[in-house]
Amino acid sequence: MVLWNLVHGCHRKSEGCKHCYVFTRDEQHGIDANIVCKTSAFYLPMRRDRRGDWKIPAGSMVMTCFSSDFFIEEIDAWREEAWRMMRERKDLEFYMVTKRPERIAESLPRFWAELKARVYICCTMENQRRVDERLPVFQALPLVHREIIVEPMLEMVDFHGSLSGIDRIIVGGESGRNARPCYYEWVLDVRRQCEEARVGFHFMQTGGNFYKDGKNYKLTHKLQMAQARRANIDIDSEVAL
Repeated sequence: MVLWNLVHGCHRKSEGCKHCYVFTRDEQHGIDANIVCKTSAFYLPMRRDRRGDWKIPAGSMVMTCFSSDFFIEEIDAWREEAWRMMRERKDLEFYMVTKRPERIAESLPRFWAELKARVYICCTMENQRRVDERLPVFQALPLVHREIIVEPMLEMVDFHGSLSGIDRIIVGGESGRNARPCYYEWVLDVRRQCEEARVGFHFMQTGGNFYKDGKNYKLTHKLQMAQARRANIDIDSEVAL
């Protein structure tokens, strides 16, 4: 996946933001992460190299706006220009994660019908409160590709058997020195719900404070992802269908 970090800066929105890596990293460098601004990579999709080739190759999936939220209010002034670049690059697909599904409908461009098949939007729902709040809003949007990310997973969550229109759910524990606990039984329960609803499932990482079979594991970030892969519990989206 190619990275396109067109904007930097955000505001804590909900419980999952407590130990956000963007804020942690910025604080280490004396930067106020609440200041939202364009980055030097804003026009990256339209840039070419010395040979005239696109710097983002055709056929790429582009991770979009990963140190901000594409639907945060401050991006309102620049979002239309970003949508136009995505429209022009018909050879690319774009993936973005948001905690603000309530702002998506008003933020879609006039030409959304031309673009929507190439845009994958993933909504964060880190606990039961956010599932109940965000899922109905997210499902009602005119999207082709919808994913849910339960990360950092802060408690067991119940989707109430209502996963219509969802392609995949991604689950992961919290990383960092102050990681809150994640229990394997929580992960397995989301997998069960995905299996019953015929929805894809991906266990991304254990988190740094992981509990399994009554034992507590303190894991480095590298091991968190490796152990999740070793669990071998993913459900492929196409198989789920």
